[in-house]
Amino acid sequence: MHLLEARIVKNIGRFDPINLLTLLDYMGYGMEDILFFSHFSMCSQSRLIQSIEFRYFPKKVLISLNLGLLGGQSLLPNYFFKQVDDNVIDDQRFSDFFGYFDDRLLRRYLLAIYPEHDQAIEPNWEVRKKASLQTLKLNSIASLHWLSQLVFPELQIRAEKVTLQRHMDLGAPILGKTQLGYQAVLGKIKKIPVPGVRITLISDEDSFIHNQPWPDEVERRLQKLMLPILQGIDLDLEIWLMIRSQSTNLSLKTNSYLGYENIVGDADQVRQIRIFSGRLYDWH
Repeated sequence: MHLLEARIVKNIGRFDPINLLTLLDYMGYGMEDILFFSHFSMCSQSRLIQSIEFRYFPKKVLISLNLGLLGGQSLLPNYFFKQVDDNVIDDQRFSDFFGYFDDRLLRRYLLAIYPEHDQAIEPNWEVRKKASLQTLKLNSIASLHWLSQLVFPELQIRAEKVTLQRHMDLGAPILGKTQLGYQAVLGKIKKIPVPGVRITLISDEDSFIHNQPWPDEVERRLQKLMLPILQGIDLDLEIWLMIRSQSTNLSLKTNSYLGYENIVGDADQVRQIRIFSGRLYDWH
């Protein structure tokens, strides 16, 4: 038995089903390699998962749960269990017979609770979750506030409608082609006021963890978690970070930024840092 499998067997009572299934999936055991059966007992147990057994020829995992037809809360009539106690029915044959039904019942029960493991419903759960998000009105204030709170649970969130400036690149004027008139714009960049949304992230501390400033952490989560979800939405968005207090001063070292940290002698003040500004439709 491998070391990881031995540790799982030893600590099986500390698992819950979703964590155990996730770990087994990481180890290469799919749902088709797992057999479920109930622990044959007449009384309630102190844990949900009773035991686990790894078999290699063929490759199988046997998981005993304190649920099902043979558990302490079985729906079977007491008559059957009395027959087993009186040795009228062989206990091994009795458990093997109902074990066949237990596997089907417990499997469907667990897949109903954890549908992300049910490949028959959705082969790729991550794609399913992203598709579900796309059905929401993600450009609304309520949805953006909800999404921001999920991405930044440690921070206070404020979302509001504002008028923003969209920068339009019109290209350089070309002699003989560029037309002048009341509808023409002479210049390369034109600022146009457009309706948009401003999200303010409010932190009481200047650092997420030791030696890691909040601006870096906010930028990382935006690029990895939030902006990919909002990609393709035609919305002008600004994201600001507000730091209410700062405990460090600017110094020449790694992860030290002018504008993020106080200069020696400055009075304590609320600092606002713009993290993102632009049109989500153009983000990539």
